[in-house]
Amino acid sequence: MRILRHSSLPVALCSLALGLLAASAVAQQSQQSGSQDQQAQGQQNQSGTPQGQKNEEQATAPIPAYHSPLASAAGGDASDQEETQPMTPDTRALSGAQNLSLGTLENDHSYWQPHIDISGSVDSNLEEGPNNTDWGTWVSFSGGADVHRTSGDSDLTLTYLGGGMISTGSNQEGNGVVQQVGVVQKFTLRRWTLSFLDQVSYLPGSAYGFAGLGGAGLASGSTGLGTAFGTPPQTALTGFGQSIANAFTSEADVNLTPRTSLTFVGGYSLLNYSDSGLLNFTEPSFRGGYNYLLTRKDTIAFLYTYSGINYGNFNQSIRTHTIEGSFARRITGRLAFQIAAGPQIALFRTPIPSGSGLSGSGTTSTNASTELYWSLNMNLEYQLERTALSLSYNHGVSAGAGLLGGSIADIVSGSVTRKMSRTFSSGLTGGYSRNSGLAISSATPTSQTFDYWFAGATFTHPVGRTLGLTFSYQLQYQDSGSSFCIGPTCGTSLIRHVISFGVGWHEKPLLF
Repeated sequence: MRILRHSSLPVALCSLALGLLAASAVAQQSQQSGSQDQQAQGQQNQSGTPQGQKNEEQATAPIPAYHSPLASAAGGDASDQEETQPMTPDTRALSGAQNLSLGTLENDHSYWQPHIDISGSVDSNLEEGPNNTDWGTWVSFSGGADVHRTSGDSDLTLTYLGGGMISTGSNQEGNGVVQQVGVVQKFTLRRWTLSFLDQVSYLPGSAYGFAGLGGAGLASGSTGLGTAFGTPPQTALTGFGQSIANAFTSEADVNLTPRTSLTFVGGYSLLNYSDSGLLNFTEPSFRGGYNYLLTRKDTIAFLYTYSGINYGNFNQSIRTHTIEGSFARRITGRLAFQIAAGPQIALFRTPIPSGSGLSGSGTTSTNASTELYWSLNMNLEYQLERTALSLSYNHGVSAGAGLLGGSIADIVSGSVTRKMSRTFSSGLTGGYSRNSGLAISSATPTSQTFDYWFAGATFTHPVGRTLGLTFSYQLQYQDSGSSFCIGPTCGTSLIRHVISFGVGWHEKPLLF
């Protein structure tokens, strides 16, 4: 196993971005210190609501009521009065780093909400290896907290989840550690909005369709980061082994008029496999965008995104330049839809070792080439009275999920949650990803493709206001055009079934 030595580049980039954004915001605030009357007349958020009116409406808003993790998306187990509580419209920029949302419950309180979950699981493929049919059992436990703090023009959201998996048999391959942190810090300074987001995960398996917490699930939406700036996609099964993924993003939004705004985003992400010879990489990125509010519900945007993928295991890099047009429709509490599409120019430094196994070995001679592809990103959130639907699709050049030195990735994921009754909720999740290796020169004439499916069902029954019982089932299946090796076994496909039963404690929000 090779050791990846991290440089000081991430720290330098982050520090530079923070300094530039903060300096620009302070300068803008100073220039507009005497224009409060003008601001009250013209300043509006992205949904068309005046900022001053929004603050007045929030002044007496109650704290959001407790919802169970599964039921929250579909209305949860709150009372009818809580379900009809007014919501604050989503004000995220269409060209920003975060996906659009349905909005948030009106709230100006600071609170925190702890939770603990424990479950037992039966697993048909504990090592996630091809041709492996040995059943095993393990116990998972997790705990964490959600924190929300508001103070003046500052708004902080923090989520933490920590736990682990312990194999109950003689095979210790099922032991693993789970750590996940999400931070969103937002400052509102007259016409400027500054946002700093960080998302970190340390997992013993692929984050896409992760089945390690017995139905408790990961806080994947804690920061709301979109595909371009979120943690690097682990959209293929890579075997049981620890990996760390991190994404830090800074965003500055400036309102030019009540209908127009500019967005500037800088980010840095990395993926490092610590227990295997998979492909580690870092990815700095930048975006500039122009947003225009057509109506109170419809927005269009034009954006340019730069991304650089630098592998640590061998001498190789990929640079992409993407130009997209985007459209969004938002209905607070009901619908959030966005789509962006456009050409994507990729510059490769080769060879790219597609289909050469998982070690990432290759020759040191390099060539340069340029290819034209297309990019498409779509995200949908839809809320009915008792049912919530989430769906996303992404297509474009990707780092290869640790298995390939670059790929064309198609990623689909979705979920449906429904409140069956006041004491029973259910949810369905599923996803599909296809990573097609890039054969872009005579040095790499072949490519390998990984197709991965996952599907699951979860049922939750609350016991009182803070306890809940959970039963879940998940299927994972991966197929490839040629043989691949994970651990001691090789094959062209693998399948995994995980059945779990657990209990969770989720406290009501606690004011501070």
